[in-house]
Amino acid sequence: MLAVALATGACAANDGMRFQVISMERPPEGLGLPPPVDYIPCYTGEARAYDTDGDGRVDKVKVKINGKDRCYGEDANHDGVIDTWDVMDESGNLARRSQDTNGDGKADQAWTFDPTRKGCASLIVDRDGDGKNDLGMPLDVCRPVIAPAATPLPAAVPGPPAPSATPSK
Repeated sequence: MLAVALATGACAANDGMRFQVISMERPPEGLGLPPPVDYIPCYTGEARAYDTDGDGRVDKVKVKINGKDRCYGEDANHDGVIDTWDVMDESGNLARRSQDTNGDGKADQAWTFDPTRKGCASLIVDRDGDGKNDLGMPLDVCRPVIAPAATPLPAAVPGPPAPSATPSK
């Protein structure tokens, strides 16, 4: 797999952001979480790193294949390193997401989105970094949670009479 790396200097984009074309096989020092190795589109297209807030650090990475955005990296918590990667399918729908939520440089949450149920995903969590799902099995985030059978409320107990609106003599 070869990522395209055509330039090393920064360029001004049309919307005022600065970007540079980068190699995802050898990303810039300090980029943060790399995309998972099975996120193939991240390693096959033209990758551009963007500094959207002018602090000199990469805030977003976009990878295009045949002119379409297929992979996104983002600094979701604004600490100066990429911590979230998204892969889009050929139709432009979100297919997978990987995220480092605890700042250790490793993905500890991964979502796989179901194309037949827009916005629904299965979630895998690995906070201790052992490579095993801490939840035991993927969690379907759109599956309805079934509440236990409702316990009937106790019979109403009559309370004190309501105060009357007419003044007493």
